[in-house]
Amino acid sequence: MALRHLILAAVLWAGIPAAPLWSWGFEVHRLINGQAVDLTPGPLGTFLQQRRNWIVALSTDPDQRREYDKAEEPNHYIDLEYFSEPPYTSIPHDRREADEKYGTENLAQWGILPWHIVAVATALKEALAAGEWERTVVLAADLGHYVADAHQPLHTTANYDGEQTGNEGIHHMFENIMLEQHLGDYQSPDEISAATGCISAMVFGWLLESFHEVPGILKADRLARRRLTEADKEVVAQGFSVDPDAVSPAYINELYARTGPMAWRRISRATTRLTALWLRAWEEAGKPTPPQ
Repeated sequence: MALRHLILAAVLWAGIPAAPLWSWGFEVHRLINGQAVDLTPGPLGTFLQQRRNWIVALSTDPDQRREYDKAEEPNHYIDLEYFSEPPYTSIPHDRREADEKYGTENLAQWGILPWHIVAVATALKEALAAGEWERTVVLAADLGHYVADAHQPLHTTANYDGEQTGNEGIHHMFENIMLEQHLGDYQSPDEISAATGCISAMVFGWLLESFHEVPGILKADRLARRRLTEADKEVVAQGFSVDPDAVSPAYINELYARTGPMAWRRISRATTRLTALWLRAWEEAGKPTPPQ
């Protein structure tokens, strides 16, 4: 599909009310892709900057695909508890080994986010090497989405919406309502992360970082709910079906005070690491000269 058709599809999708998508809010995905473009230096940076609006618009396409492609769903998360015991270091980094160890059907249920990031990064390198520049833009945007998801702590746990611990609704409260109300607080990073060594090992490291933040989010949620009325607690528990205007400002403000700085750190790391992956793909492709 030509890039212009993909852009048109993104624009059309933007006018359709979003169903529950279990991902960073659309505004955060756009923020990460746009900031990553701004950080990218050299010829690749110039090429991406000229197409910045496209890369930002396409940042939410993977979530939109979940509406009609069931195979897309497990690309966005991994429920680490199903794979092994803590510290979750025995999970095979190679996809084929993971399939053999756990079974393809189980992976489709438990999530394949780390392996999908590696697959998209590989496809991006191949597109660059082949001079497929329109496909490069689409894959760069897709990669940004999945890297962002890997830095969202609640994408790494089977308790993704707090349903196992009495924190129902936390997913939407944390990643959508809370952050979209405080987008103006975000401070753009000014340095690029390193992307050396094995990509799969690097990605699994990001996921463990995210997973270690889950208890803090759940604790902050419990503390923020303490002073809520029973009616306000029921509103929060509605999660993605809630009217944002109905959520208690006191709850959101306390949740943000306790988790906001961590959330921005995760988003900043996603941004700088995405830039590093784009550059690595370009370098491994032989540093092809982008079209003018």
